[in-house]
Amino acid sequence: MKREVLRKTWPTWLGLLAGVAALAAGLWAGSDSQEGWQLAARYTARASFPFFLLTFVASSILTLYRRPWTKALMRDRRWWGLAFAACFFVHLAALLTYNWLIDRFPPADLLDRGVWAYGILLAMVMTSTDNARRRLGRWWKVLHRVGMWGFFFIFVLSPYTDALLALEVPASNPLTDPYALAGAAAIALRSAAWWQRRAKRLHRAYAV
Repeated sequence: MKREVLRKTWPTWLGLLAGVAALAAGLWAGSDSQEGWQLAARYTARASFPFFLLTFVASSILTLYRRPWTKALMRDRRWWGLAFAACFFVHLAALLTYNWLIDRFPPADLLDRGVWAYGILLAMVMTSTDNARRRLGRWWKVLHRVGMWGFFFIFVLSPYTDALLALEVPASNPLTDPYALAGAAAIALRSAAWWQRRAKRLHRAYAV
């Protein structure tokens, strides 16, 4: 029984381990406690991104490439999503500690997008069961779709939109930023999968 549970949940444990390792790396790299926690917050955010991206594109990859590994990825999508959540909550701990050290605690008001993001993430974690999906019906899909696209915006687009709204030059070039490039690749995958599903629906409709 324990082996079966571990086989299903190992991505989540991997996410937690990645978050803790990134936190430790940040603390080790900092020249003092304040810089260490600042780097820990930065590293844990970066460590969580691959887990989010896998969850974000799992169904699209399966649509485009039906292989054993894509079926396994889709089968375990829930656990990859929980891996992202586990790593990102480690990021929250590092971020809160850093803000406490610089006397900026609590770090945000209720209108800050970070507060809403963690609220949505917590709701997604609490509804990541088959029973919750049945109870919520179509609202389950709304919650998780809004959450996924919200985090995509936070990871990939918000650094550039924030700079443009403030009439500033973005700190990084989207053509060389790994986050932006990975986000563009994810959008390309999702778009290609959408077109393929649409073509199949039209083919079935005209074939009747």
